[in-house]
Amino acid sequence: MAGHPLAVLIDGENVAASRVSAIMDKARELGSPTARCVVGDFSANRLAEWVKVAPDFALDLIFQPSCGKGRNSADIALTIRAMDLLGTEVFRRFLLVSSDSDFAPLAQRLGNSGVAVFGMGHARQDSPWRAACTEFFDLDGTPPAPDAVARKVEAKPAATRPAPGAPETTGDRPAATRQAAAAPLSPMAVQGPSGQDLAAVRAILRQATAAGPSWLPLSQLGQLIRRNSTQLGARVCGNGRLMKTLRADPLIIVRGEGSSAEASLRGQSCATREKVTAAAVALAVGPRA
Repeated sequence: MAGHPLAVLIDGENVAASRVSAIMDKARELGSPTARCVVGDFSANRLAEWVKVAPDFALDLIFQPSCGKGRNSADIALTIRAMDLLGTEVFRRFLLVSSDSDFAPLAQRLGNSGVAVFGMGHARQDSPWRAACTEFFDLDGTPPAPDAVARKVEAKPAATRPAPGAPETTGDRPAATRQAAAAPLSPMAVQGPSGQDLAAVRAILRQATAAGPSWLPLSQLGQLIRRNSTQLGARVCGNGRLMKTLRADPLIIVRGEGSSAEASLRGQSCATREKVTAAAVALAVGPRA
């Protein structure tokens, strides 16, 4: 059984990333998980835990932007990926990980093609989702992934201010520390782009404008970033994050607002354009000679 190619498809919007160890342990029991992916909307720091654990388990992140509350965008994307893999005629075993009974028709369709369909999640004994699978494995009772994998952050109580006229409780903390803890943090201060992220965005922008106009619409830049790296796109794109990322970089100029916003490298229009290498994505851009 271990030698049979197995396709593992995980509904990231329905299953917690803390279950990844249990999922992959079961996958290795069922076959050789040569294709493995997590589907979901990873923009605006959504599903951040899946983004963190994906490299440790060699999971492809299939980015599917949400089409609105209550829509099944990720479910449809997972179904398309399953049918694409079925069409390769390489995979005769599928592990679908979700507690969403809407996947019952997909399991039936795969089963009608003569492949083994294993389900994993939470489902009632009389659920159509469970019945449609060759075998169904419950995630109930499975231990969560280790803290090093799940990276759970313990919630801290919010700071409170003393009532007017009441003496301030200082404890052992210095005044500067108390003031920093009480000050609200902006979203970009909490999750600002790293220097490597900014360098990668600059490299993609430089490559896109190397042979054409020096200004690139932000909508096109966002598409290029997601196409280059799903994980980079999840960190810097979505809900206005790209605009904030670009404005945080002194080497990038942004003009316009909304759908007309464009970006350009500072000095790009008058300087000799350089050919971008793959290594530039991982390096910060230094001063030119």
